[in-house]
Amino acid sequence: MIFMKKIINNLGWKIAFLSFVFLYSPAHAVVWKSVNTWDKVWENRYQHWVKNNWTEEFFMDEKKPIYYKFSHDCADAVYAMRLVFSYEYKLPFVINNASRPGKTISNGMTRWDKYSEAKRVRKFMDYVADMTSTKTLAWDTYPIALDDIKPGDIYAAPGKHSYQIVNVTENGVAEVMSSTTPKAPRFLDRIPSFPFYVPEDMKRKSDGYRRFIQPQNIRKSIKKQPGYSVEQYDIARAVNYNYVRFTDIIASALGKKKERADEKTLRLLIALCMYANDRAVYVYDALWQLQAMKKKGRRCMSRTEYDNFSTPSRDRRLKSFFNAVKNHYERNAKYKPWTQPQRWAKTLFSVQQPNPTEIKKLNEFCMVQMTLGENYFIPLRELRQNLAAGKVISDPHAPLEYRWGAQLKPYKPRCKTY
Repeated sequence: MIFMKKIINNLGWKIAFLSFVFLYSPAHAVVWKSVNTWDKVWENRYQHWVKNNWTEEFFMDEKKPIYYKFSHDCADAVYAMRLVFSYEYKLPFVINNASRPGKTISNGMTRWDKYSEAKRVRKFMDYVADMTSTKTLAWDTYPIALDDIKPGDIYAAPGKHSYQIVNVTENGVAEVMSSTTPKAPRFLDRIPSFPFYVPEDMKRKSDGYRRFIQPQNIRKSIKKQPGYSVEQYDIARAVNYNYVRFTDIIASALGKKKERADEKTLRLLIALCMYANDRAVYVYDALWQLQAMKKKGRRCMSRTEYDNFSTPSRDRRLKSFFNAVKNHYERNAKYKPWTQPQRWAKTLFSVQQPNPTEIKKLNEFCMVQMTLGENYFIPLRELRQNLAAGKVISDPHAPLEYRWGAQLKPYKPRCKTY
């Protein structure tokens, strides 16, 4: 009997030891253990952190080895902003799994359990980046009221672009940062202006100014999220999707002081420059598609491909944007005309040829990249003139120079247009 007790006691100790190893060994390690819970206090801390710590060089800082040279595009950077804060302060990070409806992706996953915590976090960041896009943002965020926009919120244009709201100025300008395609380690771009989009998805409400869903609310209806509002869509429709009028309303709602005319000129010129440069992404995508088709022996796009890669609506909006900025400048042409923003605007919209010094200053402020990955630019003034003359081609089959109107000969399509 004594001998049997010793065996049982010894066996019990081994079982207890093995249970401890099973439960606490790295073989079952989550990405990180959640200690805190998202609430209003943590949302306020998140806003403060984004405003002060989420900077252009965040992914290019060698002092942050976990995040150093993380490859990202615009949506990856948006998700990473929320993910990094969640990890740093041991909060849960939970989003919907686009490939498995009804399932989630979270920091509680254990598929990287053989790695150290730092590597688990990096692997998790890469995984989230691979599983998400501008389209999935509509599932993981919800629309908010314009007077409630705060740092840490986002702007989503599904299938097109996304931004991180990083600051709200005293003038009520929601400043943004963003990345771009293709996915790569890079500095983020900070823009002291609003995103250059107006929400237009009246049916699904998938775009616009949005906020991340808290993990405990991930299963709740979008309409039941705290601060949910669809007013931005009503306002956008009321102003006929006019970017200048729409952002004026936001600035008025958020601002502590009124924006001066030349401050608004600068904001609009920055947005105009970024909007024009954003067109390079669409031109690049079309050129890439044509190369892929050529390898398969095809030269002309199908109707669906043409619709996906042509830019008629974008080009009309860009032309309207130039006109809106011009109208603002002309209404305030006498307001401190010696300030630099007013001088840039005068050079941009002048009918007469400006002097070379002023043109040089405008070009230093903004040049438009014609395609990604190449040092090939067109002056903003020249692009405005080309749009006004109808030289800018929306047809995705057109050669690069024709897409920007930088070709003297008229464009003759060789493929069917739709």
